Amino acid sequence: MQKEICAVIVTYNRKELLKENLEALLSQTYNNFDIMIIDNCSTDGTKEYIEKYIKDNVFYYNTNKNIGGAGGFNYGLKQAIQSNYKYAWIMDDDTIPEKEALISLVNKKELLKNNFSFLCSLVKFKNDELCKMNKPSIDTKWLEEYKNIKNGIIAVKACSFVSCFINLKCAKNIGLPIKEFFIYGDDVEYTTRLSKCMKGYLDIDSIVYHKMKENTCTDIISIEKERISRSFYTYRNRFYIAKKEGKKAVVKYILSYLFTKLKILVKSKDNKLKRIGIITKGFWSGVFFNPKIEKIQEKK
Repeated sequence: MQKEICAVIVTYNRKELLKENLEALLSQTYNNFDIMIIDNCSTDGTKEYIEKYIKDNVFYYNTNKNIGGAGGFNYGLKQAIQSNYKYAWIMDDDTIPEKEALISLVNKKELLKNNFSFLCSLVKFKNDELCKMNKPSIDTKWLEEYKNIKNGIIAVKACSFVSCFINLKCAKNIGLPIKEFFIYGDDVEYTTRLSKCMKGYLDIDSIVYHKMKENTCTDIISIEKERISRSFYTYRNRFYIAKKEGKKAVVKYILSYLFTKLKILVKSKDNKLKRIGIITKGFWSGVFFNPKIEKIQEKK
């Protein structure tokens, strides 16, 4: 019998974390769901390491090249839609859900009578503090839904892909995550787009842990030199999002970009010219960056 829910996990060269993620998924109190592993062509022996899990309700797909987190989630949601699932529970390989995480999302789905575009979990760091990188954007009209608040559901406009439960009816309407983003910003852009189809919500009773090294947000000012080049995607993708939001957002983005350059000169301890060069490259690339949104229908 076709299951309604598929967990979609995007992984790349983190087989130990992926194994921990799979163990947590297979330990869920609600177990009527499939698992889809999207491997961005890992080179660390990921498939061999998790081979014993790939059976029954666990499926493995190799993208044959590293298409980034954005490409991986685009690929996974496309597979989920084409396989006729109704919901996709998406996350990175370093997401560790508590045992009751999915049953809580399922219960909230039923309380909302399927009138939602996405539900996101409460994301914690390993010391039980809230994860700074994964705080959802609360809807300014959240207080209007008092009945939902009493049930642990808060209206949000956007969230990260660290445990996001997507109503695929909306995904078929608004399209897939933009694979050209590669990394950074694809989750905010996509869930913002989803929330225009139907409201999105935070389920405060569904808890997952994000096994980051440190509980910090990505910051070009202090990011380690090995990761500086990734900020290109941040500044390019943010410009795309700002352009879609309108002139005020573009002006705000440009001012933030200029202020960040000043902060790099004043506060960064090393590689100042490289940091400025990377975000400048991202900024100007963002001027012309205009990828198409891909839409797909399930197979009949």
